[in-house]
Parts: sequence; structure tokens; C-alpha cells
Amino acid sequence: MKKSLNILSMGLMISLFLSFSPTFAVESLQSIPISLTTASTINLEVWQISQGKLMAKTSPKIAAEVGGRIVSVKVDVGHKVKAGQILAEIDSTDFHLAKKLVSSDIVRLQALIKAQQLQVKRFQKLVRQKSVNQSALDDAEAQLGSLQAQMVGAKVRLQQADRNITKTRIVSPVGGRVNERKVSVGDYLNEGTILFQITTLKTLQAQLSFPEALASILHVGQPARLTSPVMPGSLVESQITDIRPEISPSNLAIQILIDLDNPGGWEPGASVTGEVRVAEHANAIVVPEGCVIRRPSGQVVYKIEDGKAVEVLVATGLRDNGNIEVLSGVQSGDQLALDGAAYLTNGTPVNVKTVMTQGEAQ
Repeated sequence: MKKSLNILSMGLMISLFLSFSPTFAVESLQSIPISLTTASTINLEVWQISQGKLMAKTSPKIAAEVGGRIVSVKVDVGHKVKAGQILAEIDSTDFHLAKKLVSSDIVRLQALIKAQQLQVKRFQKLVRQKSVNQSALDDAEAQLGSLQAQMVGAKVRLQQADRNITKTRIVSPVGGRVNERKVSVGDYLNEGTILFQITTLKTLQAQLSFPEALASILHVGQPARLTSPVMPGSLVESQITDIRPEISPSNLAIQILIDLDNPGGWEPGASVTGEVRVAEHANAIVVPEGCVIRRPSGQVVYKIEDGKAVEVLVATGLRDNGNIEVLSGVQSGDQLALDGAAYLTNGTPVNVKTVMTQGEAQ
């Protein structure tokens, strides 16, 4: 009886030992159903997106450069204008009269200078003959110099008169659209009065706000892509032109500026969606994010070899569009568990139910 109890006890101990044996446990496990994907190599780009608005790159305010009364207005709000096009005209009568007055003064001075030149020649001859004193010649030459100086001043006044006549025609310095008109026929203007504001349409500027946390990775020259709802389907590629150094206290954001050529139909004041490329890794090995599992030892993936899961510790990098960059532990072409990976341990048998491409796995 005692011998039988010893044999029974030994049998129970052997059974318990086998039940806790790792080899026995693995063999006794049923296979885990998984989906399979393959690590691939791509040029990985990370883009940050923001909403902003379009502004005119140039929007000059046109002012009167001379005073006078408006006699004609050629354009109105909304009209498109070309550079050099006349917008309005100021009465130029007084300026033409001023020009005639200066012109007559020039004619008078020309006659006086000619007469004085002859006088100087006569005195020069008489001095050589010792018929007059040198002081008489000096006085004549001084008078000639004074007349010549007056002539220089008169010619400058004539140029100024011509400029004033030109300034009576208010012209647009740029091509664009009239956004404001502040003048009507009959208005009397002083020099400096604002008459029009012209907004350029050919070149625009996008203003985008990004969180302050991105300040260290945003730089002038980074590629940018822009879209606007005013023209769905139109994509403009450009780059960061400038970064405003101050952080807005209202939203703790930094503002970046992107200059762009208007693709046609984009309007200042419209909303714009901008993407800026903040990172690019060529030939990066990527896997779907679902392949990477966090364990106490770190981040792991499960390679599938001979129908079993092989746990591999990995280091990761950039994340974008459902993909994660693997810096070590995985090679391009490695087959990895995706769906069901979280239930695996090292050596677990697997049953591959689905093989997914990189695009399907995202």
C-alpha cells in the first residue's frame, strides 16, 4: 500500500513538471491567427499642416503727388488695371502756365548771356590794349557767371514744371485690382491725399500659424504645398519665405510666410491650407504602426519564420500616414505580424490568415 502511494506521488510530480516545462507549453499552445505584412523601403516625408489666409504681396496706396482739382476718374472699385495705367487726372492748367513762365525766363536769360559774352570779349581785347582796367573785365565776367547760374536754376525749374504736369496724371505703379477709391470728379486735393488702393493679384502671400512646439523644426526654404477652396483641385508648390520671430500670445503660435505665384483665380483674403515638409529620410525602412508592440523590454516586432513568431527588439524613428520608421532590427523584405501581433510571444506558432500589402496595411 505504501509503495503504491509513492508511485502515485512520483507520477503527480512528473505531471506537474511537464505542465510547467516551456517546451511543453509552447508545443501545447494552439496557433494564433494573424495577418502578415512586409517591411518596405520608401523615401519617408513628414508634413505639418495648418490653415491660414491669402494676402496680397503688394498693395500700394496711391496718393496725389501735387495739389489740385480732380477733372476725371478713369477706374472704380473692382476694376483690373495695368502698371502705368491712368487712374485719375488733376487739372494741369496752373502747371502749364508755370512751365510757360519758366520757359520765357530761359529765353530772356539766353539773350542776356549772349550779350554779356560779347561784353566780356570786348573787355578782354581792351585790357590787352590797356584801354580799360582789369577790374572792369572782372566785373563783366562776374555778371556773366551770375547769368549762367540763373540759367541753370531756370532749367531745373523747367524740369520741375514738366514733372508736376506729369504728376497731374495719377497712374498705377503695379498691375492689379482697384480695392479702394476715395476720390470723385470735382474734389480738391492736397499733396499726399490717398486716392486709391491697388491690390496685386499676380503674386500672393500665404500666412500660416503653427504651434510654438514646432518652432525648432521650421526653417526658411522648407518645401510647402498650398490649396485653397476658391479653386478646388489646384495645388501650388512653393517654400517658406519668412518666419515671424515673435510668438502670438493669444494662441501661442508662430507665423510663417510663403510667397507664391497666383495660379489664377486665387484671391487675397481667401482661406488656404498649407503643408510644410519638416523631415525627409531617404530609403527608410517602414512598417505599419500596428506591427510595433510595446513590451517591458521596449518596442518589439514579431518576425514570422518557419510558422513561428520571433520577437525582435527595434528602435523607431519618424511616423507618417500610418507608417513607422524602423531604425534597427528589421530589414526590407522581412515578414512581420500585423493583426494579432499583440497576442504573440517569442516562439508562438502562428496561422497566417491574410497577407497584406503596404498600402492595405495603412
